[in-house]
Amino acid sequence: MKLLSLMFTSLLAFFLVTRVRRVVAVTLVGAIAFTVVAPPARAQLGIPAVIAAAAQVVSTINNVIRPLLSAIQGTIGAINGVLNQFRNLWEQVVYPLQLINRARALVNSMIAQFRGLLTALMRLNVSSAQLPNPVSLESIIRNRGTGDFAQLTNAFGQTYRAIPQPADAHPIERDLADIDDAMAVANLKTLKASDAMVDQMMGAADAIEDQGVNMAPGSAPFLAAAGIIASVKSQAMMQRMIAAAIRQEAARVAHDNTVRKRNAMFGAQFRDDVRTIFKK
Repeated sequence: MKLLSLMFTSLLAFFLVTRVRRVVAVTLVGAIAFTVVAPPARAQLGIPAVIAAAAQVVSTINNVIRPLLSAIQGTIGAINGVLNQFRNLWEQVVYPLQLINRARALVNSMIAQFRGLLTALMRLNVSSAQLPNPVSLESIIRNRGTGDFAQLTNAFGQTYRAIPQPADAHPIERDLADIDDAMAVANLKTLKASDAMVDQMMGAADAIEDQGVNMAPGSAPFLAAAGIIASVKSQAMMQRMIAAAIRQEAARVAHDNTVRKRNAMFGAQFRDDVRTIFKK
């Protein structure tokens, strides 16, 4: 009986491991159990009965289970063949592994060749001031930060000096000095914001490059979209810098015109003074 119970348990485990449907497994094992385990109604269980039961089990395995397993193995083989064809299609036609690896190698090569060089160029120290006040101003201008605008204004005033007092300069001269300083400081602040934006764009470019090395097939459009968005932001910052340059040029034109107006005014005043002298 222990032998029959062991065979019964082994058959059940075999069906479960090979993922045969539970209904088929239970039905077949139940049929075998009924044939083997059920004792004869009018005989004692002896060696001949055990031999006959074992022969019945072997016969059932050969006649019922083996053809079923063969059919299952054939079906699994056909499924594996279809899956292999799909894998070959994706790896050789849709997403060729050789070309993907070649593209990744190209990205790695470009990163190794240009990233360090570009970073070094961006961080190249070109400061040239020598005296304390200009050195402080130049350092603030080139620190690529936007949190020290107050220090920028203070350093600018120390370098280019304060506006003359009313007793020391004509009102026109004081106005021109004030607006020129204001435009210069405003453009310097915009320049610092542009430098900070450049750092962010460089970081985004590095991140896109890093993802390009390890990206999965099909993810290229997402990286392309991220690159386009970063490019749009960069273009917006460039437009802002162009607008700042245009404002500076407009202020320069206005300054030159104000100088001409001032000369005309001084000329008219000089003529009046000359007439007054001759009248006397």
